[in-house]
Amino acid sequence: MTGASRLWPWLALALAGLLALQSLRLANAQLELAKVEVSQSKQAQSQAQQALAATEKKASAVLGHGAAQQDNTHDYTQKLAALEAGRTADAVRIAGLQHGISAAATRNAQLAGDAAACRSLADQHQRLAALAGEGAGVVGQLVGLVERRDAQVNALMGQVQVDRQLLTSH
Repeated sequence: MTGASRLWPWLALALAGLLALQSLRLANAQLELAKVEVSQSKQAQSQAQQALAATEKKASAVLGHGAAQQDNTHDYTQKLAALEAGRTADAVRIAGLQHGISAAATRNAQLAGDAAACRSLADQHQRLAALAGEGAGVVGQLVGLVERRDAQVNALMGQVQVDRQLLTSH
């Protein structure tokens, strides 16, 4: 057997190991990405809650001020309408943020599923690499056995030739 053909099982084993390592790295990268997206989603939710609280506080203050100035009913009504429009716009923005948070949570769940699938694939690659290693050992043993058989056959052929020469010389 040539030197290059003896390397094939080892090269296959090395390739399987590299594939398993790359799969693990990919799974870790996807998991880190999912963590970052969850963190960003939580920050966006917190900001939305703070904006809502600030808007409600501001609306309450303006309404209290309008009640104290009953002599200027027209201004009070206009301010109340403006605040209501702002609250409606805030509610629309909050609904959009909540939708974004929900979509991010869905993406995170999908990424977590993808990461689990990558880990499963990496486990399969490890098992295949182990089987390839075992196969390489078996092939090595078989090569040795074939070489011993070749040596025995060559010895027997030599013996047959010696016996023929002896028989033809008589």
